[in-house]
Amino acid sequence: MADKSGCSWRIPWAGVFLLAGIGFLAKSAVSVCAESLPALPKEPRTIGSEPTLLYRDSVFTIRAVDRPYEAHRPRPVTTLTIQHRDFPGNRFSLWLPETVYEGQRLAWYNWNSEGDITQKWSLNADGAMAWRIALERFELTATLTPDPQNNCLWITRAFHNTSSETLRGLDTQTCFHLVDAPQFISIFGERIWAKLDGRWRTTDLEDRQESPDPRRAIFVRHGSRPERAIIKYTDFPSAQLREEADHPLIIVEGFSRAGSVGIGQRNFKHLFNNNDPILRCIHSESRTIAELAPGGRAVQEGVILWDRGDRRSLLKRWERITKSCWGIDPARQ
Repeated sequence: MADKSGCSWRIPWAGVFLLAGIGFLAKSAVSVCAESLPALPKEPRTIGSEPTLLYRDSVFTIRAVDRPYEAHRPRPVTTLTIQHRDFPGNRFSLWLPETVYEGQRLAWYNWNSEGDITQKWSLNADGAMAWRIALERFELTATLTPDPQNNCLWITRAFHNTSSETLRGLDTQTCFHLVDAPQFISIFGERIWAKLDGRWRTTDLEDRQESPDPRRAIFVRHGSRPERAIIKYTDFPSAQLREEADHPLIIVEGFSRAGSVGIGQRNFKHLFNNNDPILRCIHSESRTIAELAPGGRAVQEGVILWDRGDRRSLLKRWERITKSCWGIDPARQ
């Protein structure tokens, strides 16, 4: 036999038999492995309970699963898992809500070590998913409404004061995490975008080392505090940084800017990113409801949205749908 240069080369007959034997063994091994492999599951597997299908349309598939989260949540908590048609292989997760406050008091939180902290979600006739809870002095209803035409999910947390007293400091916290969406994991924050001090930039450019845990950074709304200062928290190591947020939206781009996802709240108060390897979460949080009279109702509103383009495409989508659905420019509230 000859190579491309014309030089001749030979394989000893023993080598021919050896190669043939290797080929037979490899073929046999592949055959045995193929026969022993289990069939792929029809639904994605997950840690925790069997997922409950809540909703499915041409864009979104949404399930509820009760599962623990290593050091964060040793007891099972209810997570809404979201699959998007345009981003196969990624599973976005939502705690809606993660925490409910009345003033400084935790009225409900999903890391409580006592009682049942799971959520029973139901599907309304209008296609919205809802969870309701009656607490000591008020009721809370959380809803998630798919909007496939606008490529988004609308979020509400509605309070109803069932007491005879005026309630103060009603609030929620919503956690949107990307740990199971590998296309959108940004280890250093180099693809996590926020408008800080008047300019869109990635959060890896900020001095996260000022935080007790540099993976966790809070950017409060511009002008909402008396002075710029670093405020450190030790109970859940994190910090408010000096930089201030000028826009409700926090965005994560996919690899090579192929796709983007973001969350924003109407009348926001701060942005937060916990980039630890358990959650990889982003937050945009609504302003606290200062007062609610007896029998009164108040709502916090937000939206999670996707786009096949980069952050600029997502921002244009945000501006279009929030102006259309909320009737205002939420960036200038």
